[in-house]
Amino acid sequence: MAGVLVTGASGQLGAYLLRELQRRGTPLVAWGGPKATGEIGGIAVQSVDLGNPGETAGSFHAAQPEAVIHAAANARIDLCHSDPLQAERVNVAGTRTLVELCRQSRTRLVYVSTDLVFDGQRGGYREVDPPAPLSVYGRTKAAGETPVLEYKAGAVVRVSLMFGPPINGRPNFFQAQVQSLENRSPMTLFVDEWRTPLSFYAAARGLVAVAESDYCGLLHLGGPQRMSRYEMGLRLAAALGRDASVLRQARQADVPAPEPRPRDVSLDSSRFRLRFADVDWPEWNEALAAMGIPNA
Repeated sequence: MAGVLVTGASGQLGAYLLRELQRRGTPLVAWGGPKATGEIGGIAVQSVDLGNPGETAGSFHAAQPEAVIHAAANARIDLCHSDPLQAERVNVAGTRTLVELCRQSRTRLVYVSTDLVFDGQRGGYREVDPPAPLSVYGRTKAAGETPVLEYKAGAVVRVSLMFGPPINGRPNFFQAQVQSLENRSPMTLFVDEWRTPLSFYAAARGLVAVAESDYCGLLHLGGPQRMSRYEMGLRLAAALGRDASVLRQARQADVPAPEPRPRDVSLDSSRFRLRFADVDWPEWNEALAAMGIPNA
């Protein structure tokens, strides 16, 4: 494959996508958000406002990609809640613009969605389960799926909670957990919120594999294990050889939030594993070991 356009290239996942495509020797174009500047891994990141159709179209025609991995989104749940119109402008309208541009040029499109399109009432969600998002973010991501699934060269990949060290120069929650354990500073984690955590590098390899394939439709890509956030913290502490007593248990009800939090949005990734059996799918400790964490 040649000429892959990565949107959201300046984000946590986007940086891993760039690295994976570089590893494969794939020519690429990187789009960041409206304020993105500079380089990531030696690749220049172009500032593109996906909420501006004219700017998006002009940048797309200049890039002339053969495939698009659409990882850009307004993903901060709190900001989506406080400014739903902006979330709609980028996550829904911006995605529709990309779909139409891809349709006109017959360009492959892979849309990165989220496990938060579900309400978390039971977990183990499969692709046949209907979305029922609880947040503005989840609703706008679910709405963005629709035009992609209507496009004959489109694929939607719902990914679970991702983890790993940042490689885009911006801090993330995983890094904060590591620092908390190393500095013995308290951190509170939910015992009643479950996900199927997936490392950034596994997510990037899976998404690139989908982009390189002819698969169209819906896929779930979570990690192999269902864990609470607190259990993730305990396992990270063990892998780092640190005292886990700094991790404090909490329940969702203990921490007020402006929107309901889904309890269990774990994903069933059987369809992905059947279609892409040769793609790395590391368990938690294997993923940590690949990051250089010594006791994983």
